[in-house]
Amino acid sequence: MTLRIVSLTCALVLTLGACSGNDDNTKKSEDPTDPDKTTAAEVVAINPLTGRTLKKAPKNPVFVVKIDNTRASAPQTNVDQADLVVEQTVEGGVTRLAALYYTKLPEVVGHVRSMRATDIGIAKPVDGQVVASGGAGRTISRIKDAGLKIHSQDAGSPGLSRGPGYAPYNVLLDLKRLSKDAPKTRPERPYFQWAAEGDPAPKGPSVTSASVRFSQAHTTNWKFDGKTWKRTNGTGTKEFGAENLVVLWADEKYAGYKDPAGFPVPETVFRGRGKAVVFAGGTRVNGTWKKANDSATIVLRTKDGQKLSLPQGKTWIELLNKGGSTGVTAR
Repeated sequence: MTLRIVSLTCALVLTLGACSGNDDNTKKSEDPTDPDKTTAAEVVAINPLTGRTLKKAPKNPVFVVKIDNTRASAPQTNVDQADLVVEQTVEGGVTRLAALYYTKLPEVVGHVRSMRATDIGIAKPVDGQVVASGGAGRTISRIKDAGLKIHSQDAGSPGLSRGPGYAPYNVLLDLKRLSKDAPKTRPERPYFQWAAEGDPAPKGPSVTSASVRFSQAHTTNWKFDGKTWKRTNGTGTKEFGAENLVVLWADEKYAGYKDPAGFPVPETVFRGRGKAVVFAGGTRVNGTWKKANDSATIVLRTKDGQKLSLPQGKTWIELLNKGGSTGVTAR
């Protein structure tokens, strides 16, 4: 157990606010006689992707797996096993998923597609390792320059292989196999400012359905079953159950290249600030979000500026374009 894990607890243990005033680089003394030194047995880890207490922190890193979200690659396999999912816009107005796996590593995940520069802001808060079928050269360079590890089928990374079907919609991933050779990096901060266990749910009107419009080409529809939000037009063999459905509007720009079909590739800039809608359980809360840089924790506030701590649980983020024909309807 390294001292890096001990320093991680400043952001992830006991309560998330306990160390909020400390610098990210603060570490415990390495002097074994220091009475304030935290031993490994005293560490209570918090899952940075759900806010929940972990009996034992995983030895594996967070894997950010790029998964196709079109009918051509259906069905999606084991997306429900992810801790957190981000849905993002890609070329042609369709969407792609970035599924973040930490506590569970399925032996089959798919179907895996290519990476985008947006993945930098998705992965950096938890030092996630990006897993994809491949990617454009400039995108790969940018992700590497951001200090993120890449595993790709094009580069021959272990655990990635072709399954039934036709390319590029048939790449499957064995996360347990990949994890054996992956560097054992660890998340260093929570993805959101998580509420403490037992805190009251955010106040707002009750809703049971929602539609999130990314473009003229794609809308994701949701239904609340009394416990979790699940897609009604998804392609999962088992749908992800989101205890929190978080919609964020962010800046979007041209990534600087086109796909093989000639469509301009967009890049959603996952930092800055913007409008937010939070569905926490069956409650809708309108507010704002802020993320100071690619690596920062997401900070939510209500419309009147009050801190909005996200209830603990599995979360799905809908990352929309501020300037596009996007929107949310709920009832």
